[in-house]
Amino acid sequence: MTVQSKNENGIEIIVAKNAGLSFSGTIISIFFKLGASIIVTRALGAQIFGIYVLALAIISFGEIIVLFGLENTLVKFVSQFKAVQDAPRLRGAIYGTVGLSLLISLAVSGALFLSVPYLAGQVFKKPDLIPVLRVISFSLPFTAIHRLLLASLQGVKLVKYKVFVTRFILPFFRISFIISVVLLGYGLKGLAYSYLMVQIIGAIFGGYFLLKNIPEATCLRPFKWELKKIIVFTIPLFFSTLFNRLMQRADVLIVGYFLPANMVGIYGIARRFTPFILLPLEAFNNIFAPIISELFTKQKMVELEHQFKTVARWIFIFSLPIFTLLIFYAETILSIFGSDFIIGYQAMTILCIGQIINAATGSTGFMLMMTGRPLVNTFNSAFLCITNILLSLYLTPKYGIMGAAFASAFSITVVQLLRLSEVWYFLKMHPYRSDFLKPIFSTLASVLMLQLIQHYGMNEIRIVMLPFLFTLYLLSYIGFLWLMKFSPEDHIVFNEMKMKLLRIKG
Repeated sequence: MTVQSKNENGIEIIVAKNAGLSFSGTIISIFFKLGASIIVTRALGAQIFGIYVLALAIISFGEIIVLFGLENTLVKFVSQFKAVQDAPRLRGAIYGTVGLSLLISLAVSGALFLSVPYLAGQVFKKPDLIPVLRVISFSLPFTAIHRLLLASLQGVKLVKYKVFVTRFILPFFRISFIISVVLLGYGLKGLAYSYLMVQIIGAIFGGYFLLKNIPEATCLRPFKWELKKIIVFTIPLFFSTLFNRLMQRADVLIVGYFLPANMVGIYGIARRFTPFILLPLEAFNNIFAPIISELFTKQKMVELEHQFKTVARWIFIFSLPIFTLLIFYAETILSIFGSDFIIGYQAMTILCIGQIINAATGSTGFMLMMTGRPLVNTFNSAFLCITNILLSLYLTPKYGIMGAAFASAFSITVVQLLRLSEVWYFLKMHPYRSDFLKPIFSTLASVLMLQLIQHYGMNEIRIVMLPFLFTLYLLSYIGFLWLMKFSPEDHIVFNEMKMKLLRIKG
């Protein structure tokens, strides 16, 4: 489909620029996380890593409660008030939500600190959790502050600051602290302190960039807090986010309940790679979410549909090769963390299948959320959560981490298909068009070529060969896409990438 108007083309350039920044930032962030995981697993082993993974899964639910759904609420209302130049309400949205979340976080942090012995000793029967959870319970207020301040910047389309903090600054400090902890021999408790310090640093940088870039929010003038409107919007969003987090973390908690700590660590590493597949989805959603809200507010439905299809195709183009490489070389990739982790390759493959289906459905969740249907999104998240938990409870005791992975992948597939049908029902839109098949054909051709090369030239795949194989595959994938001809929208994306590379070389 050709670009429909000059204005529409401008939006695509904005999406491409910001999504490219977010994409590259997320890649760097995940590599930092993987680097930190390699350091911990190699130095401390699967069991200690499993305790740390379980502690992070527990604290993540505390983060959801203290944020109370206000993160995405801020994106919507800050974007909306900025679009109509309503500075008092914009200030009120930021002041009110940050203040409310801070009060909740202080209460939740105290409650978690007091309940640590029961959670660690009675529920999970892993006493090593006690010192870790006590330390990271103090992180909740700082997490609330930095996440909401960065959401405010995202709402005015200053995504680059959110990316800079969450994808560059914080991962850098995280891995630096972890290296220091390992070298100094502080062990598990040291990892907990490093997590707390990272959240404090995030709050400092979030405040700095907000003060610098949103003068309407920082000037000493009257503000109006639309409390009722915000609460009505955020309550279903809170439950939606809570259900989503249960979906993301419930499998880890269930594995931690039924299986020993080392299996939690192995499953945690298998899950570490699924975010790679969702890199494009997250990158494009970061900038596309406020654009959905703006276009829907202005009732530009034709333009919204065009952007929905374009963004979905870009997401799929970038996600598919990542998925393919991960499932073909799962065993070799996991061996980087140590021989104990290779047994997680089947679970990793199943998890990756669930996430490529998630990526292939595009920004359906945000389409529902940003067009004023948070209750529908809440229902979807609840259904996803309940399905995943019930399946995990049934399958994990019988099949171990394989059962947990299957429960997760199956639940994601069912709910994403449900979201697709809901977007069609409410908006009469879907994310697909005929050129969606091009990346599939390119993938099949690239895989065939790679298999032939390996069959006739390599008897065994070693870690040192992975960069060569990955590069060969990606070049062939792009080449086959080029042979099938790029669309005008594709040229926008690749031109932006080319310009960024030229600026880096310059």
